[in-house]
Amino acid sequence: MSFSIRCCRYVFTRITRAKINRRAISKIPIHCAPGSRSTVPCALGFTLYTLLGFEKKTTAEDELIETIKHCILFIQRNEFVKGEQLLHVALRQAQQVNNQLAITYIYDVMANLALEREQFDKAKTLFINVTQRLMADGAKEDDLRVIHISIKLARISHLQKEYATAQIGYDWCLQKLNKASNLSKNVTPLIMMTEDWYGRLFLECNQAENGSKLMLSALERMKTDATADKEHIIQQMSDLGAVYCEYLGKVDEGISFLKEAIETAKDVAGYNELGPVYVNLGRAYMKKRMLEEARKSCGYGWKLGYLSKNEEVQQEAQQCIKEINNLTT
Repeated sequence: MSFSIRCCRYVFTRITRAKINRRAISKIPIHCAPGSRSTVPCALGFTLYTLLGFEKKTTAEDELIETIKHCILFIQRNEFVKGEQLLHVALRQAQQVNNQLAITYIYDVMANLALEREQFDKAKTLFINVTQRLMADGAKEDDLRVIHISIKLARISHLQKEYATAQIGYDWCLQKLNKASNLSKNVTPLIMMTEDWYGRLFLECNQAENGSKLMLSALERMKTDATADKEHIIQQMSDLGAVYCEYLGKVDEGISFLKEAIETAKDVAGYNELGPVYVNLGRAYMKKRMLEEARKSCGYGWKLGYLSKNEEVQQEAQQCIKEINNLTT
């Protein structure tokens, strides 16, 4: 994806790196800029753990369960190397007690961790392994666990810029999920994930109308789904604000999304990622020649970047203010 307008530079960086996030379906690009949050990405948080029913089993394998819990804690803290090392310990433990369910789950966490670390070929191999294990155990292609992994495989193709393959995968997954939409509470988060990622693919392929529709649909689902947290909803609103302003030229609608993101953030204690939202809002005001409002928004964005020690936000805010000053001289 590329922007021809210089003032889109920061928006582009935020949108293209987005990673879909556990508590969010995000960086726009899945907006979860790498390392921008401490929460576990959606790719990790929404693993097969629930779909497999693993948490419902009470067994005597307490040591294995504790090891797996520690793996997840390391991953949530972004201590990926330690998490991966302990996953291999957990895998050996599961193999020793022949717990096939745990083995499948551990492979799934390994796959998601590889995806989060952008080890795409490794992630693909592991996801295929998990799928084969599930299907060998009787799962069909319309099983939510299989569809879930298929979404991830489509995402990997997307990130590797294999757009045709990714589009086929996303289409197939949405078709399956829409057929199953009334059967399980686990369907909605998967649809949100697919629509969000698919929408971002369309943006990268210069199909902004299609992309914005899918991202907006994902946002509307997030607002009504109990599994979507406010942080991700805020990020999605911010991303849509950038899309409407920079891709579609609908500045007023973009401003509405950005203001809604700011308002929603008031209900989230400790949320410290509003700096980019204020910078994007400042740029939107600049497009409308509302220069005083633009200056205030970018200035506040710089302050938030300073307080959160985010140098990238500070630099973009300074650039925004410089452009505003050029317009007033």
